[in-house]
Amino acid sequence: FFNIGGNPSELMAFMVKNPGLIPKFQTVKEGEIGRRREQMAEMFEGFWRACVNTTDDEHDKHNLKLMGDKHPFIAHAIIANPPSMAHIHIAERLGIPLHMMFTFPYSPTQAFSHPVANIKPGKSNVDESYINFMSYALVEMMTFSGLGDLLNAFRTKTLGLEPVSPLWAPGALYRMKVPYTYMWSPALVPKPKDWGPEIDIGGFVFLDLGSKFTPPDDLKAFLDTGDPPVYIGFGSIVIDDPDRFTQMIFKATKMAGVRALVNKGWGGLGGEDNDTPDHIYMLGNTPHDWLFPRVKAVVHHGGAGTTAIGLKLAKPTMIVPFFGDQPFWGAMVAEAKAGAFECIPYKKLNAERLAEGIEQCLTEEAQINVQKLADSIAREGDGAENAVKSFHRSLPLKGAKTMRCSILEDRVAVWKMRNSPFRLSALAAELLVEGGKIRWEDLKLFRVYEWADFDGPGEPITGGAHAITSSLYDIGGGVGMVPMRIAKHVKKREEHEKKKRAVATRRPERIQRKQAKAAAAKKAADAEPMSDSSGCAKRPDNPRQETATTVGSALSADPTAPLADEIKDDVGTGFKASGTALLTMPLDLHMAVAQGFHNAPRLYGDATVRKPIRITGVKTGWRAARKEFTHGVYDGFTGLVTQPVGGWKEEDTLPAKFSGLGKGVAKGVGGLVLKNITAIVAPPAFLATGVRKYVEKRLGGPGTDGYIRKVHIIQGVKDLQTLDDDEHATKLHETRQAVEEGWKVYDELWKEVHHFRNAAGRGPLGRIKKARETKQWEEDGVLTNVSATEKALEARRRGEDLKVLFERRREALRKEADEARAPTLEQQPQLATEEKTADAPQDTTAVEEAGTARNPLALGDGTSRDDAAQVNRTREGSESTAVASESSSQTKGAAAAMPDHVEGAGAKGGVAEFMAPEHGRDEEARVA
Repeated sequence: FFNIGGNPSELMAFMVKNPGLIPKFQTVKEGEIGRRREQMAEMFEGFWRACVNTTDDEHDKHNLKLMGDKHPFIAHAIIANPPSMAHIHIAERLGIPLHMMFTFPYSPTQAFSHPVANIKPGKSNVDESYINFMSYALVEMMTFSGLGDLLNAFRTKTLGLEPVSPLWAPGALYRMKVPYTYMWSPALVPKPKDWGPEIDIGGFVFLDLGSKFTPPDDLKAFLDTGDPPVYIGFGSIVIDDPDRFTQMIFKATKMAGVRALVNKGWGGLGGEDNDTPDHIYMLGNTPHDWLFPRVKAVVHHGGAGTTAIGLKLAKPTMIVPFFGDQPFWGAMVAEAKAGAFECIPYKKLNAERLAEGIEQCLTEEAQINVQKLADSIAREGDGAENAVKSFHRSLPLKGAKTMRCSILEDRVAVWKMRNSPFRLSALAAELLVEGGKIRWEDLKLFRVYEWADFDGPGEPITGGAHAITSSLYDIGGGVGMVPMRIAKHVKKREEHEKKKRAVATRRPERIQRKQAKAAAAKKAADAEPMSDSSGCAKRPDNPRQETATTVGSALSADPTAPLADEIKDDVGTGFKASGTALLTMPLDLHMAVAQGFHNAPRLYGDATVRKPIRITGVKTGWRAARKEFTHGVYDGFTGLVTQPVGGWKEEDTLPAKFSGLGKGVAKGVGGLVLKNITAIVAPPAFLATGVRKYVEKRLGGPGTDGYIRKVHIIQGVKDLQTLDDDEHATKLHETRQAVEEGWKVYDELWKEVHHFRNAAGRGPLGRIKKARETKQWEEDGVLTNVSATEKALEARRRGEDLKVLFERRREALRKEADEARAPTLEQQPQLATEEKTADAPQDTTAVEEAGTARNPLALGDGTSRDDAAQVNRTREGSESTAVASESSSQTKGAAAAMPDHVEGAGAKGGVAEFMAPEHGRDEEARVA
């Protein structure tokens, strides 16, 4: 567990008061919006620390500085829910896989609207499917309009990334086809037809809490003394008037003629328990998986977890939604007729409607329908296991862009050899450095994905204007906000002193009240008989929380720094911010204009605009500048021919062809002007941006490349220390041997490259030929791991035609990518023992591909398995293999679904294909 900050209770109370997208005026008036924004900004920082920090204890300076005994941590992948918002930005910064998992839909579809949008069906003459689809964009736009400035501040100040446009940020995950796994039953909500293979539905997920629960005696007595009761509870919902709501529940259950278990929850239902009717039992915290089998129907708020366990146990359900996804689940359950016929919101609920809903839950129709859902949920299997399988398949564990270490394939690669596709884990790099084979300077951080989706402004005019206004705002905001910050500190201290005086005044009165209350309670306890006339034991009191406000009343500690020091820090921070903005203003303007000219041809439909290179330092800045110049000139002049020809070929009829030809000529002329301007304007901006990024990275601090490099170096040392004892002596020897043998293979590869370079010549043509062949090997995955590289080297020495090998592998990858991936719940695990065809090499690769999936990233074992008997594994090994070795027809469609702008995407790299440990040692066998 890593504490990211925030207050769940306050957030829950805020959501109950403001169930829609737009907060109420009273909420704005009370200043709640500002407090929620402050908490979200705090949580953004917490999300980032959770991905890069060793500990969440900010006072543990020893471990925070990587000097303690705790193992350092940098995330290799992120699993997040959509509302956390910081996920894609952190994944972009670290260059790691991102997988979204959630309990209600956030992916645009025409089948149903976004649950938070609260769209009323039939209230518009616009096509319902269009409204449904656009509701997702509406929710993201509204969310970004309220938190976008905080996100951009987080990107620029904490992550060191460029800010994103409010017009571009909404829908980014949808455009980039980020993998999703939704945790609900497809029997209740089937997967929409317009969702791609990157989206899975894995089934409900449950926790086993009931087996460890011991019920109190009075609860057992209540359950045993009559008919099974109805459960009524609203979990963590905080209600404004719990006493009135409690009396309404009492009245409704009496009207329906049922006994009931009423959960007190966070809302504090039941008051002091003094006037509870005999047919009601006020519950404390009780696991649903223990309780629900003992009831005959359930009434709740529609939380995803409570809905799931009720349907799993075949309990007719009535949902009283408050906010968020609860109306969505209420509508789905009502549509399935698995309980109450109607989903009644909390604001419209009364005793009569609650009693009617309970009676509907007890009908035979509801019992039959909910039993059908329960049977389907049982057949779907373990939702958590399905979610894990979905996550594993989305990881790039195969192909040229795999995240596996090239030598120790059961470990994640964190390093990459400069000017080489050779990838190393922390342990492998430590062993090679220790052996004197490489230096740390030879390695750079390995980035699995480049998630950047924002290419800058769409044209130079608005881009330049936005850059100027942003810079002026930052310049003025730095110095201009100093008086406000000082006033805020002074006011905060005054309020603190005022609270201290008030607390000191009220303390004696509070002590007297507590003493009087304790004396009265003792007197009542002495006078109370051991049992009442009904024979029921006394029910526990309810320590109900105060719900009138969501603002905490605890007195904070005294300020540690003098006011003069705070003022000095405010002045220094303000002038520093203004000075930095002033210095970077010319570069920001230059960069915006350059990006605007680069993207401008898209305005008139030029599809040949190239994706810009991500600039992370001086080298990438120089490469981006060089390519922008050469591509700008080349595309500008060749477009005079290619654009008209393309316009002619795209059309079918002769008039349309001439029209396309004319449009192509116009596009070619426009490209000749704009792309050549870009070739002149952009290179200096890109190179200067690279220098700026280099300086920022060298400043240090969590999240900078220097810090991340230090973490990975320490991780390698600690991994080696873990193996350096008597218990792991054999494993350490095998690991050292594997690293040494792997290094020999790559050393031979570099010798072969040197030999080829000499044979090809040292001139420009020789360098081009060498670079082309090296790129060919890399793209076709020949350099993916030690075994594949070794086999390719042997084939080259024997004089075999490598083009045949490359073409076989490309064709196999293309076929696999074209095959649709079966949904998670339809996939049956099996061992990868493909039959070999006549033209496939007769080796043991097909057996080697079986693999395992032992660690959390399912990277397998990595040791050689040349014995065909390896297929006959133990039961434990077979079960772990089942996840890792899905057949190609079930796992390869995601590769085609990955977006082109995500580095490593597409069939060539196979980034979304699941890979067993040796899956790739000799990929020719995959042709079968």
